[in-house]
Amino acid sequence: MKFVYHIALFASLASTALGASQFFGLNYNPKRPDGSCPNVYQVQGDLKVLRPYTNRLRIYSVHDCNQGEPVLRAMENTDWKVELGLWVNKNDAVFEADKNELLRLTKYFNFAKQVSAVVVGSEAVYRKEQTAEQLAAKIRNVKQALAN
Repeated sequence: MKFVYHIALFASLASTALGASQFFGLNYNPKRPDGSCPNVYQVQGDLKVLRPYTNRLRIYSVHDCNQGEPVLRAMENTDWKVELGLWVNKNDAVFEADKNELLRLTKYFNFAKQVSAVVVGSEAVYRKEQTAEQLAAKIRNVKQALAN
């Protein structure tokens, strides 16, 4: 419950500071404060807390802590949207695991209704873990895989 309180406190303070009642969206990591992975009910609880501020989230990895599935499951039959991230770093196995999980999730969820974007490689070029050309190749790879 402490985690949900911190989410609500942050959203409330940020909203007040910006003078806005709604954000376009928020970055979201559903891991619990102790580092454990969330279940769908915990994510649903977080969504209830965040609902006054937005109905759009972005996660950085669908594979890490199996974030994609509970987030998408919690958003079913709602107006929530998510930007699904695929993490990219120096280890291409991390990207491949995220890509494979993304493709698995397409079989079980309505991406047209629930997913507003797929983000490949947040800050990988900035962190100098990939070149722009390497990241562009990964983006093309994901676009092609999703088209199939």
